[in-house]
Amino acid sequence: MTDIDDAKGKRVLVAGATGYVGRYAVQEFKRSGYWVRALTRSEAKLRQAGPFGAPAIEPADCDDVFVGEITKPSSLDGIMDGIDTVFSAVGISRQRDGLTFEQVDYQANRNLIDHCAGSTVRKFVYVSMLGADQIADLAITIAHERVVSDLASSGLSYTIVRPSGYFSDMGVLLDMAKRGRVFLVGDGNNRFTPIHGRDLAGVCVEAARGSDIEVEAGGPDTMTQREAALLAFEVAGKPPRLTVIPLWLAKGLASGIKMLNTQFGDLAEFIVTAGEVDAVAPHRGRRSLKEHFEHLLEESSA
Repeated sequence: MTDIDDAKGKRVLVAGATGYVGRYAVQEFKRSGYWVRALTRSEAKLRQAGPFGAPAIEPADCDDVFVGEITKPSSLDGIMDGIDTVFSAVGISRQRDGLTFEQVDYQANRNLIDHCAGSTVRKFVYVSMLGADQIADLAITIAHERVVSDLASSGLSYTIVRPSGYFSDMGVLLDMAKRGRVFLVGDGNNRFTPIHGRDLAGVCVEAARGSDIEVEAGGPDTMTQREAALLAFEVAGKPPRLTVIPLWLAKGLASGIKMLNTQFGDLAEFIVTAGEVDAVAPHRGRRSLKEHFEHLLEESSA
């Protein structure tokens, strides 16, 4: 049986459709035969390409665009009409709207769960994080794991997808390498398996059709942060120049940022703490980080 046969007649809502993973998820669900509704705050933004190679969503990529503000439940009335599967990769990434992890990563997803009540929705696929137990006290982790807990008590069938770093985050390394210097938090020897957004979207579509409660997903390469940085220099054709920010200093800077801006401070705290732990997942992706860096470099030179 093909992917399309499995998905025949299925209708999915993709929340976070303008994010890095969400854009690929819209396309992958559609390619797999689903009827797709994309949730976005701005259809114009949906039609534009995202950062680090994430695609623009063309009219043919989805069947319906629902414009709503996920942090405002009243704007979501009717969003679940006819939907049987919800996919969410909603979370703070590069927003500068002052909202917290509690407001976005937790409450926005809680709003989606609430709207499933009394609807035709039967399955919820949620993208969380790998290694949450190692960074359990961080605001972002608390928010994500509250969503996981709420899904477990919701009565819905659900799957939690736990990736080990996105290629979109690795794109920042290439940008720094092109400028001649990469800054690392800590010694950069923590190991991880970053995954391309399209590969992760494929894992998520499989999760929507499957029965696993949790799925861990990594790309084809296991590497350290330092090795990823050196790879960025290699692709950029620049001599490697690494500057290591000691963890004690990085933690102090994150605390200072948090006193001035909670959103940026929480993000900084996550980046610093994540730099201390390993996050190695099964190799589910096939696109290598080197190929991704080469693609980004080619795009920027075009």
